[in-house]
Amino acid sequence: MNRADSEVISGLLVRDGYRLAETAEQADVILVNTCAIREHAEQRVLSRMAELNHLKSTHPGLILGLCGCMSQHLGEKLMDKAPYIDLVAGPDTYRRLPEMLRSIDQKDDPALDLTWDRVEHYLDIDPVRETGVNGWVTIMRGCDKMCSFCIVPHVRGRERSTPHEEIVRQVRRLVEEGYREVTLLGQTVNKYQDGDVDFAALLEMTAAVDGIERIRFTSPHPSHFPDRLLDVMTRHPGICPHTHLPLQSGSTSVLKRMRRDYTAEEYVDVVDRLRSRIPGIAVTTDVIVGF
Repeated sequence: MNRADSEVISGLLVRDGYRLAETAEQADVILVNTCAIREHAEQRVLSRMAELNHLKSTHPGLILGLCGCMSQHLGEKLMDKAPYIDLVAGPDTYRRLPEMLRSIDQKDDPALDLTWDRVEHYLDIDPVRETGVNGWVTIMRGCDKMCSFCIVPHVRGRERSTPHEEIVRQVRRLVEEGYREVTLLGQTVNKYQDGDVDFAALLEMTAAVDGIERIRFTSPHPSHFPDRLLDVMTRHPGICPHTHLPLQSGSTSVLKRMRRDYTAEEYVDVVDRLRSRIPGIAVTTDVIVGF
């Protein structure tokens, strides 16, 4: 998700006249897109920003900014802990980045925007993609699951799905740009729902786009693997036989305390169904130890 967001940020700034610098030393603006889900993320972010702050000694006009989930989580506290930070922007405010950067130039004051936006999908932004192999397409933002260990709903907001027509348009554009592989992104990607179009239908629409040879998606949730989705995965050879299916714990009692809405037995059943319908499928997972 963060990589896709970084491509959107680059697209926004390029559209406003900025050019990508090849090194940090050549940049006039450095924006660090952050994650808040891992332990000690705050310390790592502040350590990285302190390293970048040394560049201001040779480039006094350099603007240092923080974007993403850590920005949303800590907000003004970041500026208190690292007063050399010039800009803090949450995940729903990237569209304002050019305006925020101009305000710093004009006022020489830090810029802060942590506004929530329930409808923002950045649909009109052409991402500046990092590779020519795989294209990321964000199909939904936010999460409604509220797992006890996870900060995502508190920093990315509630779940909202991108209109399916826009997703198909983005996939077609990827083909025009020479991409042959697409990864559909969402916090609970297989919970996608746009009107009558569910994730299985969207996956089928994506597979129908001429020129797309491989389709991946991440991260699915164990509670949302109906037979209809397995039918689509089986029917289209371009859908890669792989799924990253977070388990988190093999104990049903621990899963209950984690507020995961499945049991260990139900998880095993999903994996068995996947392996039965798609022989040779690769299943990877996440496990939290010491919960």
